[in-house]
Amino acid sequence: MAVVKRTPFILVIVLWLSGVLAAGQFAKISVTFPYFREVFSSHGAALGFLVSLVSTVGLVCGLFAGAFIARVGARKPLIVALCLGAGLSIYQSSIPSFAPFLISRLLEGLSHLLVVVAAPTVLGQVTEPRHRAVTMASWSTVFAVSFAVFSWGGTPLVDHFGVPFLFLCHGVGMAIAAFGVWTILPSNIIPRSPDPLTLRAILARHITAYTSPWIAAPAAGWFFYAAGFVALVTVMPDFFTPEHRHALVGILPLSALCVSMTLGIALVRRFTSVPVIIGGFCISMVMALSLAFGAPVEWAGIAILAATGLAQAGSFSAIPVLNVTPQDQALANGALAQLGNAGNMVGTPLLILLTSALGLNGLIIFAATTFGCGAVIHLWLGRLRRA
Repeated sequence: MAVVKRTPFILVIVLWLSGVLAAGQFAKISVTFPYFREVFSSHGAALGFLVSLVSTVGLVCGLFAGAFIARVGARKPLIVALCLGAGLSIYQSSIPSFAPFLISRLLEGLSHLLVVVAAPTVLGQVTEPRHRAVTMASWSTVFAVSFAVFSWGGTPLVDHFGVPFLFLCHGVGMAIAAFGVWTILPSNIIPRSPDPLTLRAILARHITAYTSPWIAAPAAGWFFYAAGFVALVTVMPDFFTPEHRHALVGILPLSALCVSMTLGIALVRRFTSVPVIIGGFCISMVMALSLAFGAPVEWAGIAILAATGLAQAGSFSAIPVLNVTPQDQALANGALAQLGNAGNMVGTPLLILLTSALGLNGLIIFAATTFGCGAVIHLWLGRLRRA
């Protein structure tokens, strides 16, 4: 592992922007989904695959991507992933028929996965310890920033120039990011692991990662964060009063972003990552339970999501804190991508099922249980590490 003498902030910015653009592979579909519902109206429920296929790749191959980055390094996979993402987005701007579009989304999942595993692994290596809390907390914001940018900036572009123009802009942005990484990122950031990439070796790495209380801890907590955050942002606005709903929909994810980049960074630097994650989960659980005692759902909802900003800030910061070697950090990032995608896939359907049967009580049960389990899993893994 190379000794970091000075944090290269230009590289940090390029990597962060790469993450925002990778998150845009989800956001660009979300903000234009009504358009695709109309264009592909004959495909019914299969339209959901336009989103879920990207998550499926991360769910199946997340830890393999971590082992791959540890084996071959980060520079080439990151450049290839950004170039692949750029080409696919430009291709999608032609609005092909449904089947080719789905194939392009599947390939886009591979591009997305390599970016979200390689980039934070590099950040953990190139950042001085005194700056690491800031850079890793910044990385945790890429999804919130991307959805905000595509919602507020992308929607006017679509209104004026159409959906193809938005996809074209996204593709050009990824190409520029690939050029930036190619220009700035050295090739020897991550020492190569000697471990082979055979099926047996990959299965062994899964066992190693998920039985290690150091490698698995950030991913285990992130599963509950992702399941709760995405589901609540999607479903909670249904319980807001109509006059407040439109304004608060954008505030929910931004509340987590604001806490993550201010209080989250300050607390991570003062108390380290894991206690901050546990504290964020506990506060979110208490805020969810306050709904059972008559707290206004709008204010409690903002408080729940704001508190998750602490778990957001701490989770990526925990990876270099708990894992010293770049190989272990790559595996931890791969596991986090894998379990994060699992949380994305199960959280929203489960919350919809509970709220359909129990109304607001279903939301309370879901949020309190999910965030409570996030705190418990970190407490348990911490106990294993101390033992």
